[in-house]
Amino acid sequence: MLVETGADKTFEDNIDGNLTVFCSGDTTLDAFAPKYKNLTKAQKASLALYHSVPFYESMQILKSNNGLMNTLATDSTNKYDFTVQNDGEDVTLETKVVTLKVTGTVIDEDPLVIYKVDKVLQPKELFKAVAAPTPKASKGKAAAEANSPAADSPRGISADQTTDKPNGAGVNARLGFGLVLGLVLSVVFV
Repeated sequence: MLVETGADKTFEDNIDGNLTVFCSGDTTLDAFAPKYKNLTKAQKASLALYHSVPFYESMQILKSNNGLMNTLATDSTNKYDFTVQNDGEDVTLETKVVTLKVTGTVIDEDPLVIYKVDKVLQPKELFKAVAAPTPKASKGKAAAEANSPAADSPRGISADQTTDKPNGAGVNARLGFGLVLGLVLSVVFV
């Protein structure tokens, strides 16, 4: 997946200069698969790159800093960033779409650190932002909108284009993010 989208080259170009990667586990990726399968090749590459920042961020640094982080997916037309928030020992990453928690460290060998996270980072550039309920909106209407298929659809993909039919999408999602981790580790340890 990374090779055919060109994302592998970006990882290779950045690994020697410092790289922080955020990876999700298999269960999380299985749950994310219906959204992932509807992305284009370019969007899949951007999503993979969105899970990395082009500098080394140790856990100590993550715990001491709050604020925006630009990712490898940032380009001249889109600013793919997320917000790091910390509360004591807990570090969360926030987008307009999802908030996730850093749950552990896979590897931490400067210039590379790989963290495990409890959800897939979802940039607002690819997915619909979660709207905060307005005081005027009724609870029933807000709940219906939040539970609609369109709420989980990637940006630019209509709800009726998303399906939950088994077609290996979970395998593809795991493969895509597994390749990110595999590529990064192979470049480091070769």
